Amino acid sequence: MKYFILSVVAAFSLIACKETVKGKNGITYKSPTEYNDYIVTRQSTLMKNVLEFSKIAEISLDSAEAMLKTSALQTDKMIDEIKGMPPYKGDSALRDAAIKSFSFYKGVFEKDYVDILNIRRKGADNFTNEDVAEANRIVDKIGKEEEVLDAGFHNAQKNYADKNNMKLIDNSMQKEVDKLNKE
Repeated sequence: MKYFILSVVAAFSLIACKETVKGKNGITYKSPTEYNDYIVTRQSTLMKNVLEFSKIAEISLDSAEAMLKTSALQTDKMIDEIKGMPPYKGDSALRDAAIKSFSFYKGVFEKDYVDILNIRRKGADNFTNEDVAEANRIVDKIGKEEEVLDAGFHNAQKNYADKNNMKLIDNSMQKEVDKLNKE
C-alpha cells in the first residue's frame, strides 16, 4: 500500500510538471495565462514609456533624452527576461515575437527618438527643409516597422490564445500609441 501511494504521488507530480514550465529566468509558468501575462506586463510598461516620452518631449528635451536612456536600459532588461522564457509546450512564437518587438523599441529609444530630439533642439526657427524631411522620414520608418511588428505580435498572441483556449482583450494603451503615431 505504501508503494502504491508513493507511485500515485509520483504520477501526479509528473503530470503536474507537464503543465508548468520553468525558464532560464527562474520563473515557473503554471498556466498559459501566466506565460502570456509575463510578456504583456512588460509590454504595458514599454507602451507607458513610449506614451510618457511623447508627453515629456513636449515639455523638456533634456528630460526626454534622459528618459530615453532609462527606457532603453529597462527594455534591454525586459528582453533578457523574455529571452529566458522557455517555449510554452514547445511553442516559442509568442516569446520570439515579443523579443523582436521589444528589440525594435530599444532601437527606437537609442537612435530614432534621439535623432528626432536632436532635430528639435535646433528650434523651430532654425529647422531646414532637410530637418523636417528627416524627422518625417524617421517617424514614417518607425510607423511602418511598428505596424509590421505589432501585426506579428498580435498574430502570435492570437495563435497562442487559440492553442491554449484563452480569450484576448483589447489593450487600451496600444490604441493610444496608434493614435500618437497617426498625429
